[in-house]
Amino acid sequence: MTEILLLGTFHFMEEPIDFYSLEAQKELQKLSNKLQKFNPDTIAVEAEHSSQQYIDSSYEKFCLKDLSDIEKMKRETLGEIYIHDKVYPIVYHNETVQIGYRLGKMLAHSKIYAIDSYARLDMTPMRSNDAHLLEAKKRFKEYSATEPKASITELIKYLNDEKWINLHHGTYIQANAVQADRTYSGTQMVAAWYERNLRIFANIQRLAMNSKRLFIIYGAGHLKLLKQLIEADNNLKLVDVREYI
Repeated sequence: MTEILLLGTFHFMEEPIDFYSLEAQKELQKLSNKLQKFNPDTIAVEAEHSSQQYIDSSYEKFCLKDLSDIEKMKRETLGEIYIHDKVYPIVYHNETVQIGYRLGKMLAHSKIYAIDSYARLDMTPMRSNDAHLLEAKKRFKEYSATEPKASITELIKYLNDEKWINLHHGTYIQANAVQADRTYSGTQMVAAWYERNLRIFANIQRLAMNSKRLFIIYGAGHLKLLKQLIEADNNLKLVDVREYI
């Protein structure tokens, strides 16, 4: 049986946090020290599986000492990667690098694994005026207003809390009913979301075949489905992430 530690996170590039500051680096190192206690033999990140070669080259280039060189992190990149058919630089301002790569080097891993499988979703149903969907979005928005701002760790704890996970997923559940009497556009959108997560999970299952302890860092919006899928697989054991954050 493979133990799985699944950490949900926000996308660092979308937050106005100075991840290059000494305070942020200390906090990220403290978090990584806690995660290290899980002692994973495999680490997986939210990067397109087909772009594994770019993860390989950037991880090989990355060194732990880079994290104490603020100017280097601001000035340089770790290469480039294809995302949704476009080329982007691999910057240090990134949760994959700041947590995934950091932990990998701390544990002397030779490789970090990309497990994402992108699917283009038509999010039009999310803009519907369906009463149940509007209520679900309102509840999620109101709860999101309580999001902690001062601490990276507290924000990560907040996103891994069951209430946030359930309220976020609840918007998809209500969107499923949009145009259910006509085109089932809501169902088509939600089906595409489920399919993406099923493909991600297939990659997790594949990695788990040769792993005893697998650490996964992923966008928190995926947590509900990925947790359900992991718990449904008798070959996998979901570890309580609260013990490591």
